[in-house]
Amino acid sequence: MMRNGTNRLLIAVLLVLTLTFSMAVSAFAEETGGEITSEESTAEAGSQEASAAAPQSEQVMTNQIEGWPQMSDINEETGFLMDAENGAILYSKDSSVIRYPASTTKILTALLVIENCAMDDTVTMTSTGTQMAAAGSTNAGTQNGETFTVEQCLYMLLLKSANDIANQLAEHCSGSMDAFVDMMNRRAAELGCVNTHFANPSGMPSSEHYSTAEDMALIMRECIKNETFLKIAGTEKYTVPPTNMNGESRTYVNHNKLVVKDSEYYYVPCIAGKTGYTDAAWRTYIAAAKKDGKTLICVLMRGPDKTDFKDAAALFEYGFNQFGKVDVTAGNVTIPYGVSADQLTTELTPYSGEEGTDSLHEVRFFYNGIRVGTAYMTEAEYDTFTGEASDAAAAQTTANEKTAAKKESTGSGSVGRTFLLIFLIVLVVLVGALALRIVYVQREKKRRAALRRRRRAARRRRNQNRE
Repeated sequence: MMRNGTNRLLIAVLLVLTLTFSMAVSAFAEETGGEITSEESTAEAGSQEASAAAPQSEQVMTNQIEGWPQMSDINEETGFLMDAENGAILYSKDSSVIRYPASTTKILTALLVIENCAMDDTVTMTSTGTQMAAAGSTNAGTQNGETFTVEQCLYMLLLKSANDIANQLAEHCSGSMDAFVDMMNRRAAELGCVNTHFANPSGMPSSEHYSTAEDMALIMRECIKNETFLKIAGTEKYTVPPTNMNGESRTYVNHNKLVVKDSEYYYVPCIAGKTGYTDAAWRTYIAAAKKDGKTLICVLMRGPDKTDFKDAAALFEYGFNQFGKVDVTAGNVTIPYGVSADQLTTELTPYSGEEGTDSLHEVRFFYNGIRVGTAYMTEAEYDTFTGEASDAAAAQTTANEKTAAKKESTGSGSVGRTFLLIFLIVLVVLVGALALRIVYVQREKKRRAALRRRRRAARRRRNQNRE
């Protein structure tokens, strides 16, 4: 009786599994019809709302872009990496947030002096400059009436970061500090800075003295076009000879340790840079590096002590190793390896940056919302380019749609086949178990029948013995 009950139980389980499989196949067929349930839509919307509501200030923006090379986070609150040739953005973390630039301000001071003064001009120190030495800020220990050449002053400005020299150069160049500051703000605007205002030539803290990493990169981009700036900012060490008021030479080692050979932070590709620090700004740093045909600019703002050198070198290596240049009409773009030019979108604006270029248009290239390059084209060139790009994009879109459809079909079939395979395996196991059970029962019946026969034979022999 127990054996019959066990057999019936196994058969019942097999029937239940078959019925379950039929129902699952039916549900699966309905699901692959492409309908998204209201619960799925609600869940997706809730996820998007949560993502939008999450604080973004600490996030690395470019790391959130689909298809973008991932960069480990940096210690600074703001970071920015740009291709100097075409303006492509390679890395961005709060790069448009307004910060105090501190002594990185001095790169613009140096550029304006180089552009407007002769290197052998004589600069005579006045209270405009020496008051900074008396105030105890970073200075060259100058005295009223002491004289230097403009070139000597520039080395002290960029290597020593001397605030007394910054003020004196401003007065020498423009006649007054105020006039020089006006020149700084005009030049910054010409370079495309939109969130920058300077109040002094040194970077001393002021509510009217601020910038962003993106704007500072634009200023550095212009600076490194100047050979004199590159020569001075990339110098490891400089000695100022005795002056009319100081009989001793003064030697200054560049605060930018990426160009100092015996520094633990020495980085061969670095061609120029400037450090900065105030209590309000924390550490700031801007540098340029050249390698493998690419020139990159790195800006770090509001960071802890001396992590900027390592972070800058890491960002440069990230930029050199993860991105490549691709030629487009009248220019090039810098995009992640694996991305093609036909995946880019464009934005067209009239260009009025130089005289005689009214017929040119500035074309900005974007990949998933990130600017990856800028080129200048005539309207005819742009029409040709957009036509070719549209044809390529249409072809790529069609190919992508076919690939996606194939993947979807393949994926659905794969899921179905997997489900069926699992069911068949379970079915085989159950059938095998049932077969083994039947074999076992048959053997057990034979064994017991044989045992009964032996017992009857034994009883007959006993009875015969008694007789």
